Amino acid sequence: MELSGISALSAILKRPVEPRNDALAQRRELSAELQTSCQQLVILLKDSFYRFVPQMSEADFQFSEKKIMDLKADCQHADGPLQEDDSPILRHLSIDMRFKDFVQSTLDFYKLAQRLKPTLNEYVPDAAALQALSKSEDPTKFIRVLQGEMENRLDRVNQEYMKVMALKFSW
Repeated sequence: MELSGISALSAILKRPVEPRNDALAQRRELSAELQTSCQQLVILLKDSFYRFVPQMSEADFQFSEKKIMDLKADCQHADGPLQEDDSPILRHLSIDMRFKDFVQSTLDFYKLAQRLKPTLNEYVPDAAALQALSKSEDPTKFIRVLQGEMENRLDRVNQEYMKVMALKFSW
């Protein structure tokens, strides 16, 4: 199962931007698109996490232990290769210092999603992966941790988005 939604929703980051005369209005529109994309990514990832919880045998636990540890490591090291300069939209938004915090929160969110994507794509077919946290750990606990991290980052994006939307049209 390919999580193509992550690629599709992340495509907004690579889209070129033609600056307009109404720069603040344009930046607000772009911010709204990014915020919506982040919300859709959380929904996609939550749905993916819930698919990981079938019944497992003892052999499945041992087979998948390394895979789940890789997934945990990906979540802990969420600083991916994505940089502000890699995205025309983020670059355009960051020109205006009032958008800097929004850009950073969005960047942090997408870094986590992009770090999770390869691991999720690789291990989604192996439903045993999430069950293999350990014989004593509840796999739903790990799912809640992943969801919590995504939601925390989305909350930060939403907070910064609200600040951006409250900006006045003058410097």
